[in-house]
Amino acid sequence: MSPAVIAAAWLGLGLVASAVLRRRTARLVAVVPMVGAGLTLLAARSATTAVPLGGLSGISGLDRAGQGLLVAAGISMALVILLQPSIDVSIGRTIGVVGAAATIAMASSDPLITALALTAAIATMVLRWIGQSPGRATLAAGRVAGTGTAALVAASPFLPLTGFTTGDRPAVVAALLATGVAALLAIYPLGGWAAGIIGSLKPMEVAPWLVLLVPVVLLIAERVPGGVLGDGSPIFEHVLLVVGLGSAVWSGIWAARGPAPMRYGRVFMADVALCIAAVEGAVASPALTGALIIVVTHLCIAPILLRSEGAGLLWPRRVAWALLSGVPPSPTFWGRLLLLEALAAGNVGSTIAAVLAMALIFIASVMACSGRAAVIDGEGWRGRLPELAAWLLLAVGIAIGLAPQSLTRFVFGS
Repeated sequence: MSPAVIAAAWLGLGLVASAVLRRRTARLVAVVPMVGAGLTLLAARSATTAVPLGGLSGISGLDRAGQGLLVAAGISMALVILLQPSIDVSIGRTIGVVGAAATIAMASSDPLITALALTAAIATMVLRWIGQSPGRATLAAGRVAGTGTAALVAASPFLPLTGFTTGDRPAVVAALLATGVAALLAIYPLGGWAAGIIGSLKPMEVAPWLVLLVPVVLLIAERVPGGVLGDGSPIFEHVLLVVGLGSAVWSGIWAARGPAPMRYGRVFMADVALCIAAVEGAVASPALTGALIIVVTHLCIAPILLRSEGAGLLWPRRVAWALLSGVPPSPTFWGRLLLLEALAAGNVGSTIAAVLAMALIFIASVMACSGRAAVIDGEGWRGRLPELAAWLLLAVGIAIGLAPQSLTRFVFGS
């Protein structure tokens, strides 16, 4: 099945859901990501790994890693919707556009198509954020994230760098790519724009960026270096290493001392910053495996922790935070251990910064586990369904901790 067909299904269903559904049927918006995930699962898998920002062959198809990521992200997005206390059906448009853009970006090996797909996703989300909560935070999100997509678009005419792997051109392209990736992952400036929207918007509004877009950008960024940038590879890697570690420590500090409603967002940003720093800035191979373990873990627990604290699920939330704490045998223990192993092969400064960030995440997780009691869910079987779904998700998270490499191999094929 062509990725274009999958993207069209995301977009078409999203538009139809936002136009047809009403308040009583709002949860049917979950059909959009579920159908997207199902179609992706049926898609033909290419035998080779694509390099989205390194070739000019257009939409070449989803490789095994891209397919697994999009399926897991689609299922996670559907569960985020189903576990929310209330849903605004108009968010179907945003979910449809972002899902379609993520599919095209993951399947394309043309740098311009990839950049334009990410631009469409960011533009759609930012316009919704500004419409929901006009203010400095949402305007800053649009400015910084928009700058990131503009940088990717600006770099695309120079790719691939055939015959120009030395000199000024690779350095300029590498700087543009690093700026784009850092802005889209909100590790520049130190997680500032994402922290703003997490504090000013409902969790459901942030979910398309957090669940659908960030994992895709992270995997695309991993495929950029190597022979693609030539002499520019060290610039790309060192910039993301320094900015990533700085953002991880900064987000960890605010996760530990900031307001409770923003805690999960800060921990998520710290983990993403650690992943991009290790994957791009370390030469050791365990970094990618560790990043994939952490990504799958967040996709499992995001539906629980993106639900407002006053909507119940007290004990599932506490177990979810335990899985994020990094205490063995939680999946994040193995993931962060692999990231630390990769960073330790570089220099002492990177190791110290990573250990500090991980310690702060642990402190924030312990504080969240000891939080106050939440409002009890409604009685009856319908009131118990969210709790049952939450425990099933946690069972998957625990399984990842017990067999991390087997689970990531099952999802990503490597």
